[in-house]
Amino acid sequence: MALFSHLSEIHPGNTQWAVRGRIVRMYKQPAYMNKDQLGSLELVIHDEHGNRIHATMKASLYERIGQNLVEGSMYIIRNFIVIENRNAFKTTMHRYKICLYRLSKMTEFKDENFPSFMYNFTDFGQLTAENHPNDSYLIGVIGRVVSYQKPLEGLTKTRVQFRLQDTDNRQISCTLWNEYADDFLPILENTQDKPVIVIIQFARIQQFRNEITISNTDRVTKVTVNEESEVFLDFMNRLSANETGDFKMLTNSDYDIYEDFAKGKAKFRILQYLNDHPDDAYYWVDATVVDIQTTKDWWYLACKKCAKKINEEVGLVCDLCGEENINQI
Repeated sequence: MALFSHLSEIHPGNTQWAVRGRIVRMYKQPAYMNKDQLGSLELVIHDEHGNRIHATMKASLYERIGQNLVEGSMYIIRNFIVIENRNAFKTTMHRYKICLYRLSKMTEFKDENFPSFMYNFTDFGQLTAENHPNDSYLIGVIGRVVSYQKPLEGLTKTRVQFRLQDTDNRQISCTLWNEYADDFLPILENTQDKPVIVIIQFARIQQFRNEITISNTDRVTKVTVNEESEVFLDFMNRLSANETGDFKMLTNSDYDIYEDFAKGKAKFRILQYLNDHPDDAYYWVDATVVDIQTTKDWWYLACKKCAKKINEEVGLVCDLCGEENINQI
């Protein structure tokens, strides 16, 4: 019997497993009832064959095991429970995940011959609506930023939208939220003289207007930009010789419905069609607003600059950005 099992071999019913692996990703999950307290430490691990598995330990094990772990380092893991992976967004394709408990041990080891599979990129060609990618699995992508849209001021959540292009000139739309957007936007604004190469690990797949987009999930997603590493240098070397660092900033007015229509993305329907086909779908309707039902407070006058509610009592003034006599939506 082998001293260590491969990750592809482990299954429920045994707690005497011993495996060797490298930590690909490590992040903390807050407690369910108190977001300021640690709930668990989550790990993504790969073995020498590139197989990956998710592992988790409760906060009670953090001081004994978790606090000394380092992302990218290698560890021997002994005595753990194997259960079905029922995470809503899965970090690996493995059916099961590892649960460490009071008898579990993690010991660091050194081995120059142990392979490194820190990245697992999805080909842009697979990320099309026609291929119906499984949105329950988180993916990794690498690409060059070719355009981005500066977030609107005054919104509760920060959002930055941009497009990545691979070495075959295929593009995909990306969205980063909150802290991810706050960290990423200054890099875009301050880097104009060289390509901005981005790696997004453990990104969520979504579909909008018949186009696949990717976005971050809280805590698990990792974004790396222009790092001095082999994977970045390899991507740079595969870029076309005429590729430059130039990319353009888009505004909200840059969106053109007719461009979507020309590409076959925009589906126009009449109102009667929507009444006859009450299915979930995205359609465009060319219509004129003749009246607004103002009951039950489902709508409000909003500032076009920051989207906040307008103070009508003092003459259409936005309390957030201070605009006066502003356009309303």
